[in-house]
Amino acid sequence: MIYYYDLHIHSVLSPDADTLMTPNNIFNMANLKGLNILSVTDHNSLKQLPVLYEISKSYDMLFIPGVEISVKEGFHVLCYFKHIEDALSFDAFIDTCNHKQGYDEKTLGRSEITDIYDDVIEIYPYDLTISLTLSLKQLILVLKDYDHILVYAHVDRKKHSGIEYIDRIPLDAIEVTKHANEDFYRNNHLENKIILHNSDAHQIIDILEREEMNKIELESLTIESFFRFFKHG
Repeated sequence: MIYYYDLHIHSVLSPDADTLMTPNNIFNMANLKGLNILSVTDHNSLKQLPVLYEISKSYDMLFIPGVEISVKEGFHVLCYFKHIEDALSFDAFIDTCNHKQGYDEKTLGRSEITDIYDDVIEIYPYDLTISLTLSLKQLILVLKDYDHILVYAHVDRKKHSGIEYIDRIPLDAIEVTKHANEDFYRNNHLENKIILHNSDAHQIIDILEREEMNKIELESLTIESFFRFFKHG
């Protein structure tokens, strides 16, 4: 079966996301755009996950617990979990890797945690956009305790790209933006790698619609089939 996904979306927990990126707005827009598979991957935190997971039960789509990690080396990776319990356990761990540095709300925006009605119930006090104290190799070791998928994020960008690491430390997949051209694929030997195309949406209108680039063929719309696609399970 063919399904359509967007696996890189930021909620209001990410301080650089628009104020309209509330959990309900995200699911409503994804539903309007006909997506089947969704993941909200905030910067270095899964604290919005319990509400997102609860809201997902009202939609006929597969919700994947996820997060965008800024590793110590300065680039980003996307991590997806098979079980919400693992995701929440991992969140408690990465809290210990945060520099606990404050931020200016006027310049960066606020890191908001909402309830199921999108009302703000907490402001996360530390900057989630800076790199953690966790290196990629350390991250891989920690994740061995969890059923997970690890992806190099937006490798064709100039900032926060781990393109130099993709052959030295292979991960489960590579994410590229819609701007990557054939030369980029060829020069970086991406032809035989699993490639994801996501929105990295920080604004509600940027969530992907059904397109050729963001379709995936799975046996069924289940987390088990999703993980098997990435050769897990």
